[in-house]
Amino acid sequence: MSVYDIDYSSSGLPNLLTPVRLRKPVQLAWLQALVSPVAYLKGLFTTNRTNNLYVLSHSGQVCYLQAVLNDVFDPVARGIYITDGPYVDPDFIYLADEDKPLYLDLVSEIGSSVIPAPDPVPLYTSLEIYTLGAQFIVMVPVAVTAATGYDIHRLKAIIDKYRLVSKNNYTVQTF
Repeated sequence: MSVYDIDYSSSGLPNLLTPVRLRKPVQLAWLQALVSPVAYLKGLFTTNRTNNLYVLSHSGQVCYLQAVLNDVFDPVARGIYITDGPYVDPDFIYLADEDKPLYLDLVSEIGSSVIPAPDPVPLYTSLEIYTLGAQFIVMVPVAVTAATGYDIHRLKAIIDKYRLVSKNNYTVQTF
């Protein structure tokens, strides 16, 4: 028997620790009144312990973040999922000694370049790469958004609690 299994009800701890000759209804009621604050605190402790074990068992990994969001907002259909954000594969710029010319242009200059076809490879500035979008996208079904328990601020608070610190830029979309 561990400390979490102690029964503080009237048939539990007060009844078992009282000698048989002292087990009168008034005596047991008095002992139960003395034990009731401890039983209340034990209930608070076990609830807090259960919540803490749940938080510790989930991390910022995609599968755990999806599980938390589905546990809170969509426990039946479990339709919330996470996808990667858009990613532009960088082009390798060759050295002059390698004699492999690669014509570069800014994205805003594509189509208006004086370099003959094909169009030059786009060169993205750091600002253009940042505005390509989010590092990850949380996809939420329309059925979940129509339900009464959905709140975008609560959803973002849960994501912020569990996400990795380096994943700052994310968005929430419905499908």
